[in-house]
Amino acid sequence: YHIRHLNTKGHVPPPPSSIPAMNSHMLFALLCSSVISNAVSEDRLIMAQTLWRHGARTPTGSYPTDPYQESYWGVPWGELITGGMSQHFELGKRLRRRYMEETGLLNSKYSRYETSVRSADTPRCIESAMANMAAFYSNSPTFPSDVNGWPANWTPIPVHSRPYDEDRELEVAVSCTRADQLKEKRENLSVFQDFLTSKYKIFDAILANAGGDFDVSMHTLHQMLFILRVERNDFNLTMPSWITDDFYESLDQANDEGEDFAAGAAGFGLPEETELLRLRGGFMLKEFAKNLKDAVGNTTTTKYFAYSAHDTILRAVLLALGVKNEVVGPGNPDYASTLACELWMRNNQYYVKMLFAPDSRTDLNDFTSVLPMKCGDGLCPLSNFLEYANRYIPNGVEVCQIQMISSYRFFSGLQQAIR
Repeated sequence: YHIRHLNTKGHVPPPPSSIPAMNSHMLFALLCSSVISNAVSEDRLIMAQTLWRHGARTPTGSYPTDPYQESYWGVPWGELITGGMSQHFELGKRLRRRYMEETGLLNSKYSRYETSVRSADTPRCIESAMANMAAFYSNSPTFPSDVNGWPANWTPIPVHSRPYDEDRELEVAVSCTRADQLKEKRENLSVFQDFLTSKYKIFDAILANAGGDFDVSMHTLHQMLFILRVERNDFNLTMPSWITDDFYESLDQANDEGEDFAAGAAGFGLPEETELLRLRGGFMLKEFAKNLKDAVGNTTTTKYFAYSAHDTILRAVLLALGVKNEVVGPGNPDYASTLACELWMRNNQYYVKMLFAPDSRTDLNDFTSVLPMKCGDGLCPLSNFLEYANRYIPNGVEVCQIQMISSYRFFSGLQQAIR
């Protein structure tokens, strides 16, 4: 604005026309400053990784006197059912909304340079990934429109897998000698044996009614529960008279009380078994960390990594991150539950955001603030996340020879008598 000299009458006010000119210039400068500031501080999603459990399935086995043997189901053990397909189609729509419509991370047109899908080499996991992608890329203009009978808006998306006995990232049941030793040692601790002994009524009922020989172990509790959960809860089948509501609830509670501890988590007054957690969930954490580093280093064009697997690997990763109870609570993650690891940028700095959806009906919820490393404002500095994750990533000394262990194995025989 203009400055005028004093005269004998004192200050002379500036011309009226100069006042609005001054205000408009200042207002313009302030607006420009605000726009620049917002542009600099705006959060931007760089890359996302999702790890989900397959959808609803038939049981993976039965007990000898079970009235619902494999012939009853009409499909093989552990097969994805139509409800499981629907769950993953719904989940695919929710993930599409987040990563295409809300964050703009991906285009609606499929490109293998942007999206990578990997599944455990188990039919229900592969089928779940296919159902998920059918919804995720339902708007992709990459399907033939001139083929009679072609499914509407369907583009086939490649789903990659590795042989079962080579996949340490997605198949926790593929074990190694050291991990097996640690788990056996943990379950043989006197405090845990006392816990199992206290559940004698459950084991008595199994031994008296289920037929065959069964050991007193978490394996027995887990397998029996997961058979009955599908038959009783998912399909509402009539249970044998010995499987009462009280028996089922006791079995469910016993599994919740002991399963995480047997997998390496703290419990029964004892600390976590870090090495066991490392050998169970650490390989998948290493995969997450590698993808984060590749995105930061611009050594990959992939913006979305999707992994289709089992509840056991979701639990193992959450246990390694130290947040399983806070995120899932007791028990295992449900069908189509999803863990997301996202890479964000703010003010030219990289951050990690962790989210979880308990089922296909629920959007991803941010749990970054409960992570044990230093995280604030819903974002965790990448360096903090990687530093913590490195504690649970196996190193060369701990990598052990993989041994094939059938995921459909049931009870191996009586190892310990009930006291």
